[in-house]
Amino acid sequence: MFTLSSDNEPSKEELILEAAMKVFIEKGWSGARMQEIADRAGINKTLLHYYFRSKENLYRRILQQVLTFFFRQASINYDEADDFESFLRKAIAAIIDTANDNPQLPIFIMQELSRGGATVREVLRDVVDREEMVLPELLMSRVSQALATGTIRRIDPIQFLLTLIGGCIYFFVAEPIAMEIIKKQDSVGAFDRAAFIEERKEEIFNVLYYGIKA
Repeated sequence: MFTLSSDNEPSKEELILEAAMKVFIEKGWSGARMQEIADRAGINKTLLHYYFRSKENLYRRILQQVLTFFFRQASINYDEADDFESFLRKAIAAIIDTANDNPQLPIFIMQELSRGGATVREVLRDVVDREEMVLPELLMSRVSQALATGTIRRIDPIQFLLTLIGGCIYFFVAEPIAMEIIKKQDSVGAFDRAAFIEERKEEIFNVLYYGIKA
């Protein structure tokens, strides 16, 4: 579970970051106010400005930590010895599990993209430069290996990467819409969200893998 606080007694800076992320998610960039962030963190506004100077600096710091955490978590437990089929299953499961365990993160990222994405692009470049965003590079490498061995047909690795990530996180950023669609299906009884998430992993794998398998 993503948190901006440490396991020990959180520092003032960590309390500010936790409070600010909640406000940004609830209110968006334009609706977030430094006074509300200070109130939620239990500090005065002067101290908030002492730590971060501006709302933009605070927002960038949170975005950097969110992106680093998300892509690191979505890259764990990959066995380099696995074949491409097993690797793809693990990649899908890791991305979906990370989004499911931390549903506020995809929403936070999508809010930034809705503003035009200028800040997220700058922060992403910084994360990539520090080699903290390993997921895209790892996926691209494994797709290239599968192409070289003839395991999969000729595809554009970048298009495949975008389709994979998009397919995995879409449900979590559009869950209210998805739920309305699900409710309208007569065959659906009591909705089991956990079972649906597991089915989602398998469906994404089937569409992607059997769509590109040589």
